[in-house]
Amino acid sequence: MSFKLFIASTFGLIKSTARLEAAYETLHTDYKIFCEFEKSAELAEYNELDSLIKSSAFQQKKKEIQHLSFKGSQEAAQLAEFKKLGRSSRLQKFYATLKSDDLKRFDRISDSETLKKYKELKTGVEKHSLSALKNMDKQSKEFIFYSEFEKLRDSDDLVFFRNFRKSSAYQNYELMLDSVEHKRYEELKQITESDDFIARVAYLEDKQKWEKTDEHKKEIRFSELKKLPQLATYLKYQSSNAFDFFRKWDLVFEDRFNSGKLDREKWMTQSHWASQTLGRNFSQVGDLHAFSEGRNVSVDFDALKIEVRKEKTHGMQWQVPYGFVEQEFDYSSGIVSTAGVEWWKHGILEAKVKYAPSNHLVDAIYLLGEEASPQINLLEMGVQNRMGMLTKATDGIHAECESISGLKAGEFYIFRLEWNAHSLVWKVNDREILTVSNNVPAFKMHLNMASIVVSEPTDLPHRFEIDWVRFYQHHHKA
Repeated sequence: MSFKLFIASTFGLIKSTARLEAAYETLHTDYKIFCEFEKSAELAEYNELDSLIKSSAFQQKKKEIQHLSFKGSQEAAQLAEFKKLGRSSRLQKFYATLKSDDLKRFDRISDSETLKKYKELKTGVEKHSLSALKNMDKQSKEFIFYSEFEKLRDSDDLVFFRNFRKSSAYQNYELMLDSVEHKRYEELKQITESDDFIARVAYLEDKQKWEKTDEHKKEIRFSELKKLPQLATYLKYQSSNAFDFFRKWDLVFEDRFNSGKLDREKWMTQSHWASQTLGRNFSQVGDLHAFSEGRNVSVDFDALKIEVRKEKTHGMQWQVPYGFVEQEFDYSSGIVSTAGVEWWKHGILEAKVKYAPSNHLVDAIYLLGEEASPQINLLEMGVQNRMGMLTKATDGIHAECESISGLKAGEFYIFRLEWNAHSLVWKVNDREILTVSNNVPAFKMHLNMASIVVSEPTDLPHRFEIDWVRFYQHHHKA
């Protein structure tokens, strides 16, 4: 048992698979939302409105409009002055006279021929003394002239005319007609009764004037945008490094095994050498099983299962010095490989696997190149439970591995291999288990998953379950 794994298990330092997976799915979903929203028209609009609404000019305008009121305004002062002038007794008397029938009669008489005639007669009469005119011959022109003058002078219109002109009402009228007070009143009357003034007063008295502006509409739109869940996600991660992994790494291969059948565009059910040589699977010396051509591999909407069954099976086996020889096996098993479609050099390999070792079997997920060595085991469980690299040497197989026997049987774990030019790092549920820095493969390799029978098992059928598998490579900018 790995000392690191023992310490981690003892002190609860291995993270929960469910929590790790949930955290990954949440973060990956958020990343996709972030990337999509980052290019959206909504974000561009939000940023534009955010800049506008937070600007000092916008806030100052809002403050000014919200504080605008009729009280204390120029319009209030003008209206107060107009009303004050309207209470002036002289102006009230002026307008009373202006609207009166007496003024109309006075004006009519002022422009009448009667008044003109009267003024002419008066001018003639004033050339003589009154006593002389009265003693003249009643048939004389002068006396007739005087008699006509007296008749007009004593007529109702001219009596009214003379009396009205002397009245206080008319004297006030003449005084106020061209006065500053009258002119200002008329000016204010014209201003306060104008449509613009009335509209301005209504605007100043409106308690909802800010709410009726285009700027407020932009505030409303800004508030709507702020409620978008995508924006909340974007702002949450805007200045975060939480997405560094997704920015640095491209998911170049993934299978969640949720389609109900094996994806033949990703996997073949033969090993690389089987497909390249016989065109069918074969077993190694010492193997007690034959690899079927996919009959022992199933996908049931939640996992890939490689099943080992006890059943008579015919298959090929490599035997020295005869080569490939067909023989009967007591057990059948399966293998899947990406050799037909996917080979990688450097990257991150991850798989969620049920840890269920059997002492008579070897369940393995491993990388191979064109040769059988080296073999990088993401996971090996059964006879030995370990992670590491196996290399052929003159004295046998050299293993640089670390035990994982401390894991709980029947539980799913996330096994991870980080492969770069300088090292291989193995992890279980994000806990580092092993690092190898020597003889790191620098060539393309393909992925294999298989179950091998090495001794007589008693607990069959046995199922090697893989929930999902992924491979990442460094992101390369175009």
